[in-house]
Amino acid sequence: MGTTPTEKKQVRAGCYLRISSDPHDKRQGVERQRQDTTALCEIKGWVPAGFYVDNDRSASNGKERPEWDRLLADITAGNIDAIAAWDQDRGWRMMHELEELRRFFTKLRRKIPLATTGQGEIDLYSPTGVLTAQIKTAVSEHEIAMMKVRQRRAARQRAEQGRPKWKRAFGYIPDTRPKEADDGTRQVDKQVKKVVEQAYKAVLAGASLNDIAKIFNNAGLYGLNGKPWTASTVSLFLRKPRNAGLRDHNDELVYDKDGNPVKGTWPPLVKEGLWRQVQHKLNEPGRAPGRKTVSRHLLTGVLRCGNTTLSDKAKERLQRDTCGGYLAGYQSKDGVAAYRCRFCLGVAVRAEEAEPWVYEAVIQRLAEPDAVDLLKAELHDAAEAEALRTEENTLRARLNEIADERADGLIDGAGYKRATERVKDKLAVIERRQQDQARLLVFDGIPLGKPEVAAAIQRLSPDRFRAVVDVLMTVTVMPVGKGRHVFNPKRMHAEPKP
Repeated sequence: MGTTPTEKKQVRAGCYLRISSDPHDKRQGVERQRQDTTALCEIKGWVPAGFYVDNDRSASNGKERPEWDRLLADITAGNIDAIAAWDQDRGWRMMHELEELRRFFTKLRRKIPLATTGQGEIDLYSPTGVLTAQIKTAVSEHEIAMMKVRQRRAARQRAEQGRPKWKRAFGYIPDTRPKEADDGTRQVDKQVKKVVEQAYKAVLAGASLNDIAKIFNNAGLYGLNGKPWTASTVSLFLRKPRNAGLRDHNDELVYDKDGNPVKGTWPPLVKEGLWRQVQHKLNEPGRAPGRKTVSRHLLTGVLRCGNTTLSDKAKERLQRDTCGGYLAGYQSKDGVAAYRCRFCLGVAVRAEEAEPWVYEAVIQRLAEPDAVDLLKAELHDAAEAEALRTEENTLRARLNEIADERADGLIDGAGYKRATERVKDKLAVIERRQQDQARLLVFDGIPLGKPEVAAAIQRLSPDRFRAVVDVLMTVTVMPVGKGRHVFNPKRMHAEPKP
C-alpha cells in the first residue's frame, strides 16, 4: 500500500548534541540537550532517528568532531532527513564552517530542514535565513576571538604570578584539589627528588642522557606515562624550568621588571644554579632534543692527530703544520676496532692499544697526591655562581630598559642595536664562565689521590670517562713510523690542561 495524498512523510531527525568542556565526562550538558532536542522534534513533528554526541569537543579549535561528521555522512546516505540541535553554535561557530555546511547542503538533491531549540528553524536555502545565520556566526566568531585574548592574558598573568599550569609532574605528588581550591602550591616527592638531584649532577660530571635514563629506570621511577625513560625524554625533562622552581610561559622563562626570573609557587627539585649549569651542558652541539650523538667507541673525539707530514694544501687550510684533527673509531678490514684521523687519514691506532694507555694515564694522574688540588676551585663555587647569576639578572634587566627606551623614542634603531649587542656580549662571557664552573663536578665521587681511584675510573661510563679526559689532558697520537707491526707507547702523548 502506498501513502495517500493526505499522509505526511515521516521526517527522520538527527539530534546533534555537543558540549565544549566536560573533562570529567559527567555528560550533564549533553543530557539536557538530548531532552531539549527530543522536545523540539515533538513540536516539529519529527522522529528522533539518532543522537550524535560529541562530548567534551569544541567547535572552534579545529579538532575533529567524529559524530558531526557521522551525522553528515548519514544525511548523504539518505538515512537522516533533518537536523535538530540545541543552538546554532552547537554545529558551527566559525564563518568558514557555515560556508562548508552550505556547500554540503547545495550538493544534496533534497532539502534538509535545520532547527534549534533557541532559534527555531534556520533556513540556509533563503537569502534572509543565510543572512541571519551569518550574523549570529559572526557574533560567535568574535566572542571566540575575545575569549582567546582573555585566556592568553590570564595565562600570562598566572605566569607572572608564578602560579603553575600543571597539576601532575614527575617529582611531585599529584594535586587532586578542585580548581577553586588550588592555591598554586605543590608537594615534592622526596624519594624522586633525591634521584633527580643525582641525575643533574651526573650530567655535569659527564654522564650521557642514556646514563641518566638508566638511573631513573633502575630506580623504578618511570615517567607519568608509565614508560621507561629514553635519552630523548630525559633531555626534555632536564630542560624543564619547573624543576628549578622557575616559571616559564610559551617555552620561555618569565622575568620580572627588574630582570629576575619569576619564582614558582612550588618548591624546586634542584637549585637554580645547578639547573642553569646543566642547561649550558645540554645546549652543547649535538645534545639538543631530537639530535643525539652516541659514541660507539670509547675514545672517539678524544684522541688528537699528531701528523706533521701534511700536504701544502692541507697546511694552508689548517693554518698550521700539524694536523690536530680528532680520531674516530672504526672497524678495520680484518674486524679489529681502531681509531683513525677523520681529516688527514694519516694516523691510526688500534683500540686495544690506545684505550688501556689512556686509562693508565688518567689513573696515574688522579692517583697523585696533588690530584686533590683539582677540586680547590670548588671552594668558591657557591659564591661565584651567585655572583654570576646576579650579574646575569642585572644585564637582562638592562635589556628590558633598552627595549623601553626604544619604544619611547629615546634611542634610534642604530643605538638600540649597539646597546643590545654590548649587553648580549657580556651575557655570552657570563655563560662561558658558568660553563667553566660546571666542569668542576666532573670529578664528583672519584677518590682523588687515593689507591681506590683506579677502580673508580674503571667503573665510569664511557661518556663520564671522556669528560674526565677532556678536563685533565690532551691526548695526541703520532704516526706509526718504524716498527709498524709493534705498538710503540711513545706514539701516545698526554699534555696536561691548565
